[in-house]
Amino acid sequence: MKFPWFLLRGIIFVPITLPGWLILLAGLAYAVFDFIQKNRNSHSFQETLSNWVFNLFFIIIAYYIIAWMTSRTEKK
Repeated sequence: MKFPWFLLRGIIFVPITLPGWLILLAGLAYAVFDFIQKNRNSHSFQETLSNWVFNLFFIIIAYYIIAWMTSRTEKK
């Protein structure tokens, strides 16, 4: 990959190109959508949060995998 999409700052991957920002925004939009869906189908706030945090964990893992794979540059 000629241009990395993300830059590692500590333990956080920061998007530095348009594809990186689109991936971050898509992840945030899906997290908000998932929260709204969980809240609509739940009977209590505790049930909403427990289900949503479980799915948020997988959203963060997917983001980190994509960011890790696209933050590397080829060595010559």
